[in-house]
Amino acid sequence: MPENTMYTSFASLNIARLRITIEPTEEIQLPEYKGSAVRGGFGYAFKRATCITRDRYCEPCILKSSCAYYRVFESKIVPEVADRLRLGGDAPHPFVIEPPMTQQCYFKPGERITFSLVLFGSAVGQLPFFVYAFMILGESFGIGKGRGKFSLVAVEDENGKQLYENGHLSGGFAIRSAEEIMNTDADAVNDRLTLRFETPLRLKTSFGRDRTSLVTGMNEPADFRVLIKSLYHRMFVINQLYGEGVLQEAYDSRKLPLKDGDVGVEKMDVFWYDWERYSQRQQRSMRLGGMMGEVTLNGNLAQYIPLFRLGEYLHIGKGTGFGLGKYRILETVKTTAHE
Repeated sequence: MPENTMYTSFASLNIARLRITIEPTEEIQLPEYKGSAVRGGFGYAFKRATCITRDRYCEPCILKSSCAYYRVFESKIVPEVADRLRLGGDAPHPFVIEPPMTQQCYFKPGERITFSLVLFGSAVGQLPFFVYAFMILGESFGIGKGRGKFSLVAVEDENGKQLYENGHLSGGFAIRSAEEIMNTDADAVNDRLTLRFETPLRLKTSFGRDRTSLVTGMNEPADFRVLIKSLYHRMFVINQLYGEGVLQEAYDSRKLPLKDGDVGVEKMDVFWYDWERYSQRQQRSMRLGGMMGEVTLNGNLAQYIPLFRLGEYLHIGKGTGFGLGKYRILETVKTTAHE
């Protein structure tokens, strides 16, 4: 485990990434950014797959404490905990649906579509409900414009093990701990790191009283601080809510080893990507643009590598429920600790 003890609290969090393959049974038309199309309707399908009472509202239900749908989608945070975690009243969901990474938008029956599902913490044990929900989503709700129907073809774990076939789901899938993920390259000192933001990244920064703006690049040291603080805060919150908790009673970004000049931007090739979705809950269209592209950082990066490794699974920023904030580490330049 990295020497910096601020990360040890995350070590026990379990994470599983699954690869989902579906096959249209009728034409499916998806938008250019497919995150909302795959995510849209999934909550309804999950409730259909898990809810026993079929009540419209969850709060009055006597079964909510043991209900998978309530724990995954509807659990609220009591005010004192929300204040401690610097959150609103709704908990972030313990899963991320990573959208299909293809530019193709029209899919005919027989063509296949693949995307990923990341489960963490307590949601890892709910995999059968997620699989069943995707079956219901395809058979009853559909996705995209016109709600095209599909059938679930395959579910594989991160090692390529086939878990689902012909309506049967097997167990024994790959589960990784946050400690294992963060320990990647733990014996090396990294001084250069290239990140590729594959889905829009929405980072908000505060300036002045009650004023916020979206980060549109990594031009200033302050932008890197926003990136690291956002990443650390998400890891902290996820572990508090779905893992074994952390030692600190309250989130404190001052524990981060942030120093001006520690990290600089060597190269930046980013652009702003705008996309819209229609919110059924708010009955209006919402624009959820974000930054995409590549950023190469250099400097004292070794202490931040564990966070970046974990963030490859949990994503970063706003809108992670729609697959936003997905990035990959393309390259690290390092010298071994013995050199």
